[in-house]
Amino acid sequence: MTKKPFNAPPCAAGCAAAQMELFAAPAVTPAAPAESAEFDFDAHDVVIVGDSGGKDSGATVHEVCTRADKAGQLHKVRVLHCDLGRTAKGHLVEWPGALEVARAHAKQYGVPFAVRRSKRWNSLWERILAHGNWPGFFARFCTSDLKTVEGRNFVDETGVELNLGRPIRAGYAMGMRAEESRARAKKPVIERNRMSGKGTLRVVTTWLPVHELTTEQVWQTHRENGIEHHEAYDQGMRRLSCRACPLAHTDDLVRSAQLNPELFAEYAEAEAEMGHPFKKSITLKAIIERARS
Repeated sequence: MTKKPFNAPPCAAGCAAAQMELFAAPAVTPAAPAESAEFDFDAHDVVIVGDSGGKDSGATVHEVCTRADKAGQLHKVRVLHCDLGRTAKGHLVEWPGALEVARAHAKQYGVPFAVRRSKRWNSLWERILAHGNWPGFFARFCTSDLKTVEGRNFVDETGVELNLGRPIRAGYAMGMRAEESRARAKKPVIERNRMSGKGTLRVVTTWLPVHELTTEQVWQTHRENGIEHHEAYDQGMRRLSCRACPLAHTDDLVRSAQLNPELFAEYAEAEAEMGHPFKKSITLKAIIERARS
């Protein structure tokens, strides 16, 4: 399920110009990568990298580990993959192989790798059915409940492991980029995160190491360093979110429906039962019809 991209996948040339609806063109054009907003490794006990198995995650692991190694603190880095589970019929919510790609990123740089799944919800699918509606721009419980919470829990778990005798100071690196949306373009590269406890549990600093990179620069990082990428990119996908993500561009959903017909059929059944369209602009039934045509 993985590839080492010595040449950028077919989608790469058009990715920068045709991002998903969630990731519309930003208000400002991202600048070339710079040494601004340097992360202070000395001020943190651990640096956790959230890795979904996507291209931005691969570039993020590279940036964090390269800078940490230069600072003599590679031992502080850990890679975390949040597993989103399976549907009622046993289909993976994520792309098959995404976990293995994330694991390969950690292995390449010789840092520990961990997988965690929500302790409250068996899967994102279960969370969606309990909510009775799909995630959306203003209700991204998919991220908050199954990734952010687990990231926070992993920070606490690491703090117990390190037995510091004080709140753990953790860096949390993510692959958000300014090119993806106006909202993400405005995000600080380094900031105190809301995961931070009220004086007792943790202090968390969010770090966006690839914030200024363009899509082409991300792929360049992959090519120059032999970083593995998921085969879905070679099959026409521009992003590696969930296989059926309500926030994805319709064209990407159509392509995903072609590659994952059984999963989309199960999602379409749930859409009919819940009575809510998968996207405000289009139903899963329509997406599947377009995929077949």
